[in-house]
This record gives sequence, structure tokens and C-alpha cells, in this order.
Amino acid sequence: MITSLEGLLERHAWAALRISGADQSSWSGEIVEAGDGILGLAHWDGTLHLDRESILEPLSELYDRPGEPRSDAELSRCREALMTLLHEQSHFLGPAGATQEAARAAFELPGGRALEEGVAEVWAHDHLNDYIRELGIDKVAPGILHAHSEPSYAAFVPAVRLFSADLDRQTGSPAGQSLHLLNRQTAEGQWPQAVALIYQSSRLPHLVPPDQAPAVRLHLEQALRTSFKGLELYEPFPRGFAASRSHAATTRTLSFLHQELATAERHYTPTPTRTRIHLTPPRLPAPPSPVTNTPMPTPSPASADTSAPAHRLRPTDSHQAALHAFAGISPPTHRAPSPPTAPPPTTPTAVPATAKEMEP
Repeated sequence: MITSLEGLLERHAWAALRISGADQSSWSGEIVEAGDGILGLAHWDGTLHLDRESILEPLSELYDRPGEPRSDAELSRCREALMTLLHEQSHFLGPAGATQEAARAAFELPGGRALEEGVAEVWAHDHLNDYIRELGIDKVAPGILHAHSEPSYAAFVPAVRLFSADLDRQTGSPAGQSLHLLNRQTAEGQWPQAVALIYQSSRLPHLVPPDQAPAVRLHLEQALRTSFKGLELYEPFPRGFAASRSHAATTRTLSFLHQELATAERHYTPTPTRTRIHLTPPRLPAPPSPVTNTPMPTPSPASADTSAPAHRLRPTDSHQAALHAFAGISPPTHRAPSPPTAPPPTTPTAVPATAKEMEP
């Protein structure tokens, strides 16, 4: 258990390295009292500069009365001191083999400072309680986990929060994962890391030819760097105004970023080619010959078959046939009546002679 300020300063860098998951820390192990107007500074030579009144004295007082109740003001003052300590240590974190010389050169490029300071501040604020527990300070100063602390860098913090949250959504990562990855990088690797997450989560790796991929990624990086460089204009303004401007500017930046990705994907999407297939149409059957309505010859009376019944209908029968046809009933066949049978010849009856004929 840490029981003094000296013990805290010996272990604080190790605690930051542990909770961050970074490969290394570039801290040289030397602490220098900061000059006027500086709360904390991670110098490029590896030394850590801390203000005595705002950082070292509040942390020393923690161990003068370990475990005793403290006022909200005292707890907030100690929490702010620890916040600065963790922020500066996060600047020293990086991957294996990272150098301060390369980090310094990248820090001075457009957008390098805004991203580096914003990531360090947001990550330190979000993981401060983990840091306090790792160092056992919650036992030394009960209630410090719930004390209030306000992030600095109001012009950068909203931008980094929006940007890292958007990276999480694009990559399908848990909340805070992209911020963790960026914090493990120095300024040299932060922007390449961010652009790699954006590029790999899009369709571009499957569309862009390998020899053109570096140019596409560089275009995205330059656009983002220019946007973050513009955030420095809001630093002199009051905290609330700077934060609102940072939020609005980054919202526009992300909208532009997604438009650029969509445009690049359309540009590199191959245009489908239309395949023309020539087929021989099947031969159609020849149309049927037109039927000529040749009138049937009228049989002569001599050749007519008198045994066949006549089928000519009377006008009244034609009307009746139509009614039956519409009703779906076959019309009755009208049979012409047979001619009456001639009576047999009769023998003439003798007429009695008249009186005139009987005269001689």
C-alpha cells in the first residue's frame, strides 16, 4: 500500500501503463517542478513537469491524514491533481519502439496537437476512477471516487468524443474501444490508426486497387487533420462556447467524412457490363390457307331425295330456335307435315235418267 507522496510518484506511471494496455511509457522517471502557468507537462525529453501548488501539495496532503473525512472542495482539488497526473502520463504511452522524436514531429503537423491533447484528456477523465483504485487512493481519501472534476481542453474534448464514438459505430466495437486504441499510440501513430479504422470498416479495401489505397487513405487523413486543426481557433473562448463550437464543427466533419467514403465507394465500384446474347428465333408454323366459302350446289328437283325430311323453318320457328339457343337448349326440329293421302278412286254411280231422257 502506498503511504507517501514519494511512493505515489514512483508507481503512478506503472498504474497508467497497466490500465491503458499500452506497450511502453517514455517517462524517464524524473519529475521537475513546473514553471509559472503550467499545471503539468510531459516533456519531449521524458521528464514530467508538475506544478507544486496545484499538483504536488494536494497529493502530499492525502497522506498527511490518510482515511480521514475531507470536504468536497478538498476532494475535488485532489481529484483534479490526479487528473493532471494521469493526463500527462498518457502522453508518454505508446507502442513498442515508439520514440519521442517521431512523436514530436507528428505533434506539430496539422491536427496532431488537437487529437493528441483531446485523446489524453478524454481518456484520462473516463478512466480516472480506475487509476485511483489501482493506486489505492480511494482508501486514503474516502469519497474521492464521487468528487467532481471538469475536463480541460474544451475545444478538443467534444470533438474527440464524437469522433471516437463514430469510430466505434463504424467498426462495430464496444463503446470506448477506439479511444483506447488511440490512447495507446503516440502522436506519430494516432492519425494513421484512426484512418486505418475508418478505411478497413468500409467497402474500400474490396474495391480500391492495392496500388491506389495509400492515396485514398492519405486523402481521408488530410481532410480530418485540416478539420481538427481548425478547432484551435476556439481555444481562447470561454469553456461553454468553445465546447459548443467544437461539437458543431465535428458534426459537420463526420458528415463530410461519410460523404467522402460513399463517393469513393461509388467511384471504385465497377460498372456492370451488359452481355448481349444473340439467339435464333424459332420458326413459326405457316398460317393456315384461307377458307373459300363456295356455295353448295342446289339439287335439282329430280335429284332431290324426297325421303329426307325438310328442315326449313318458318319465321315463328326461327324465333323459337333463337330462344332455345340462348338458353343452351337445342332447338326442336320442325318436320313438315306429310301431304294428305289421296282417297281411293270411286266407281261412278249410275244416275237415274230424267224424264226428258226417258222420252222416246
